[in-house]
Order: sequence, then structure tokens, then C-alpha cells
Amino acid sequence: MQAEVGGWVDEVTGVPKAGELAVALVALTDFAFVWWLAVALDGAGRTVPAWLRRAPVVCAATMAALAFAFFAVTPAPDRFGARAHGVWAGYAVVWIAYGLITAVGAAAVFWRHGVAMRSPVLRVSVLALAVGTSAEVPYLLIRGVRWFTEAPASLALAGFWCSFARFVLVALGCSLAALEPLWQVSLYWYRRQRLYGLWLLLRRATPELVVAPPPSRRTDLLAFDSAWERLHQRVIEIHDSITFLHDGWASPELLYEAGEATGAPPYSGGPGQSRLVQRQRLTAAACWIEVTRREAASGADKLYHKELDKDLLPEVLADRSTVHREIRRMLRLHRALRSRTVASFADGFRPEATSAVAAGS
Repeated sequence: MQAEVGGWVDEVTGVPKAGELAVALVALTDFAFVWWLAVALDGAGRTVPAWLRRAPVVCAATMAALAFAFFAVTPAPDRFGARAHGVWAGYAVVWIAYGLITAVGAAAVFWRHGVAMRSPVLRVSVLALAVGTSAEVPYLLIRGVRWFTEAPASLALAGFWCSFARFVLVALGCSLAALEPLWQVSLYWYRRQRLYGLWLLLRRATPELVVAPPPSRRTDLLAFDSAWERLHQRVIEIHDSITFLHDGWASPELLYEAGEATGAPPYSGGPGQSRLVQRQRLTAAACWIEVTRREAASGADKLYHKELDKDLLPEVLADRSTVHREIRRMLRLHRALRSRTVASFADGFRPEATSAVAAGS
């Protein structure tokens, strides 16, 4: 609080140092709130004891009552002085103890959760809170030394920077956390836009699956609501179109020739495939998808088989934790569909022969 404002509070209330008391009450509320925030964060993943949930409020209320009590019994010249004299020394002791309890309690939780956060924004946010609340500990210790001894100016300067770091980093951490939803919406929107080309290509080839007309590019660009649901729907619709093409226009001969042309080995059933094998299988999938897409778009009759090998169908990984990896694979599939290798295979493949074989079987 600026000196002019503090003087105005003293004048309005008629109580010397009332402005300083107001500052103390705001500060203890701030300390309690940050500790409460840490306890609430800790309680999101496990059951927190009732006494710990109530601790920030109880400690703040107790400190406020003690602050009023010490303020009332201490002579005006001794209140909030650079050195703690007489009865005010008791206030200094309980204030340092209260500050250390709230700072250590909050910092311990923020450090534990900050290093484990998967979201980059939340990780930076919680770690900023951890550093900020940790900086409060040396500040309080320095403040205690200055209250009871003749401290050098360098120590006072160090305390100022610790206090500055605490308040700035706590404010920054809370602000960054508030940006997390905006970051997630932007990220999901960006990923959805990157899939637009592949999605539109496949949906145009499979109009039977389209419940509502595809939105215009402008409408799609301006749609920010339900960002995750829209992205998830786009991923599922791409898989639906690929499966529909596979079941309607693919043939055993097509799938075999696609694998042979790209050198793609059969699926081994494990995650340890090399990048070369993954690229070969992706190219093979792009080959048969492009052939069936052309057939579907031209209005060719469907091919009906009792059972087709689903080895070259892209795997579905549409959960939040895997969607980034799946989108990367879809983007590679889109690039493969536009490659010369896939175009050459689709141009050279003769579906008429395949249809004749299928009809005679």
C-alpha cells in the first residue's frame, strides 16, 4: 500500500497504522488462498484428510484474530516497525510461523504435482507456483532476522527480491493456468484443420456416410466450440470412410498387390516395427485407399466378399492420450495419397480384372 493511501486509511478510521493492518490482512489472505489452492490441487487426485482441507481457513482465521489482538494491545509507535519491540515481538513470531506453514505446505504440493504435469502449460504454471511459494521461505527468514537484529542492507535487498519473486511468480502461475483451456481449444482446432484435406477427400468419396453436408471451409475455420468433440468426430469419420471403402471396393487381389508393390510385410501384432516397415505399410494402405476412392467416386459397383484381410486397415487410436500420434499418421497417409508412388499404382491397377475374378469366385 502506498504511503498516501495508508495515510488516508489512518485518517478515515482514526486509528494509527490501520493501513498497515489492512496490508497484513490482505497478505495473510493471499498466503491462505495459495495454500488452499495447493490443497485443492492435491485433492483432485486423492482423498485429502478433512483437517488438511480446513487448515488454510483455520490458520488464516487464527492469524487474523492474533493480528487484531496484537494490534490492539501494542502502542501505536511499536506497530509494524522495522524492529519488533515489546509486545509486538509476539506478532512477529506468529506472523513468521504462519507464513512458513502456508509457504512450505503449498510449495511441497506444487513441486510434487508440477514435475508430474503432462500439459506443458500446466507444468509451467504449477512450477511457477512452486518456485514462487518456495521463494517466500527465505523472505520470511530474512524478515525475521531484520525484525530482531541489525541486518545489513544487502540482506534487506535479498529479502525484497525474494518477496518480489514470490508475488510475481504466483500471479504468473495462476494466470498461465487460466490460459490452459484456451491453449487446448487452439490445439484441437489446429489439428482439426490439418485433417481437413484428408477428411474432405474421403467424405466426398463416401457420400452414403454423410449425415449432414460438409461445412464450408469458412464455417469450419470459424468453429471453435466443442473443440475436442469436433476433432474426435473428424478422426472417427476418416476411419469410417476408410473402412467403408475397404469393405465396399477393396478385393483380396488389390490388398495383395498393394502390399507387394510397396514391400509391406504382414502386420506382426507388436509395436516394435521399424520406421521403414511402418512407412511401407502406410504406403500400401494409401495405394488401396486411392484405388477404392477412385472406384467409389466413379460410381463403380461394390465388391462383396465373405471376409477381407484387415491387415492394412489403419489402427484406431482416437483417445485423448493417443490422438496426437494418430493425427500424425493420418497426415502422413494424406501425403502418401498425393505421392507419385500411390498415383502410379492407382493408374496401373485394373479393377475390371479384379471384378471379374470376384464375380467368378
